[in-house]
Amino acid sequence: MSLFISFEGGEGSGKSTQSEILCDRLAVQGYRVVRVQEPGTTDLGSHLRSYLKSTSSPLTPEAEIFLFAAARSELVRRIVLPALEQGKVVVADRYADSTTAYQGYGRRVPLRNIRSANDLATAGRWPDITFLLDVPVEIGLNRARVQTSLDDGRDDGQRDRDGSKRAEESDEQRFESAGVAFHKRVRDGYLKLAAREPERWTVLDASMAEDLLAQQVWDRVSRDLEIKVTELEGMGRLPGF
Repeated sequence: MSLFISFEGGEGSGKSTQSEILCDRLAVQGYRVVRVQEPGTTDLGSHLRSYLKSTSSPLTPEAEIFLFAAARSELVRRIVLPALEQGKVVVADRYADSTTAYQGYGRRVPLRNIRSANDLATAGRWPDITFLLDVPVEIGLNRARVQTSLDDGRDDGQRDRDGSKRAEESDEQRFESAGVAFHKRVRDGYLKLAAREPERWTVLDASMAEDLLAQQVWDRVSRDLEIKVTELEGMGRLPGF
């Protein structure tokens, strides 16, 4: 039984943590889960992530769009679509909406150009559910900076779990020179996207406690899974087949 879920939001909103919690809960419930990250997961995506971490030269907004679109195309066609065809649940830490928010609203690239790149890269496949973890910009950036400063000898798994490793690779660092105004445009862009597609988006207050936020995520996901089960039973098919 396939379901495509994405997590979006600004820096310090907790996307990586919540996506991991959800994947763990789905697995416990017996669902086959594939977790992906943008950029990352594929060889091309991982190469792009490494490049963005290592380069000191800022990219043009247009170059950012093309690079992310290329990595996304690989991700969609090699991992996301095959997993969905196999009846798995795909959970994405960022997806194409990030390009619209960051390069479109944040960098002010014309949205029509963003749409063209996203349509090609995604093959028209958008998430069934998108969670916007919304947090005031100043709070989110402060979280990211605090997490980045952490250096207490934890292994990569733990650092990834609590967000510090993610913060080191964050858009906040890549777009540091853009300042708070840029991130406020990104947040406003996300909220506009969510308002346009309320059936897909669920906006959550990311300033709440981690466990309460995770429960709200689960409430939406479990509801949609139950609907899919009912639909499959009505078609005479068993869940998971």
